[in-house]
Amino acid sequence: MARKVDFKTSVAVMLSGLDVPAKRLQDLVGREKPPGQHHMRYTPADLRSARYRFAGIDPTNIPKSKGKPKTGAIPPIIMTRMTKGGVGKTSISVNAATALALMGYRVLVIDADPQATASNLLGVESTFDTTIKHIGHFLVKKSADPDTDLSEAIVHVYEGGFLDVIPSDITLAEADASLVTAMASHERALLFLKRNGAFLSENYDVIVVDTAPGTTPIGLAFSYAAKESGKVLTVVEPEGSCLRALDSLSSNLAEIEAMTGAKIGLEVVINKYHPQLKHVRESMGFLYSKYGTMLNDSIVPTFSGFSRQLNPQTREAVPLVESDPSSAGSIAIIDVAKSLILSFGITQPGLPKVDTER
Repeated sequence: MARKVDFKTSVAVMLSGLDVPAKRLQDLVGREKPPGQHHMRYTPADLRSARYRFAGIDPTNIPKSKGKPKTGAIPPIIMTRMTKGGVGKTSISVNAATALALMGYRVLVIDADPQATASNLLGVESTFDTTIKHIGHFLVKKSADPDTDLSEAIVHVYEGGFLDVIPSDITLAEADASLVTAMASHERALLFLKRNGAFLSENYDVIVVDTAPGTTPIGLAFSYAAKESGKVLTVVEPEGSCLRALDSLSSNLAEIEAMTGAKIGLEVVINKYHPQLKHVRESMGFLYSKYGTMLNDSIVPTFSGFSRQLNPQTREAVPLVESDPSSAGSIAIIDVAKSLILSFGITQPGLPKVDTER
């Protein structure tokens, strides 16, 4: 069941990205504090409305989508991939997606990893749920017709459609294997996105895809689909084996370009940064020298909170930016999410797309 989320004023000011004081934000939200509520609490819908009013637009007169979507038009895609596991890719991608949802953007997460870590982190326990319809169900299809059962695969995480997920489970590995011998398997993810473009554009402002570590058919298919946004988002830990894995990913994207002509860049988020360690400082030097223009400006520090992303009341899995948005790790990831708005051109219906040049 979708849950309601709200947050205190200081968090709302940080999430809004509007650079306005608390009183001004409350004016932009357009509602008073409910009777009996000691402090104002904000919701994703509040921040979405505030963004419209800040631009001088009445949020009650905005269509759900940006007009009638063009055939094949799809929202921006943030495709996360890394050839090595254990770097925090899923924690970063799910928390960044959650931060965008808390800001008031409508986010669809596609869990494209049979381990289903992203699904579990979003509160979908897939281990014993045999009703899950994962992304593999759609990738094995070659049809260009919209998937009439797509809505059945979507699980609502937040009320109001601000955070949804197409969850995964271990049987996704079977679909992955079936794509090994499928013709033009690298086109399947893009085909899925384009044939469902009208539905996706109507309901979402951005799609975040979390893929399995390594080089899998599904990962390759979504890498090819990332040409629509022009880049793949990756997460790297500043240490030797991760740097070699980053080189491997870069080479793989170059191979995709050589085979298909698709130009796919990289945006690199540095995670688990610990400046006191010598090997970290040396690795940072390598990253800046070889990947400097591709590095995200926000660096996520080593933070133990990512290993205990649980709701303190229910003990259920919940993204850190929701349970502890003022923590050092959350603040860093919120900064990452804000940068992704710019670099991937994320916007709301009725608002202009921001400049994506970084």
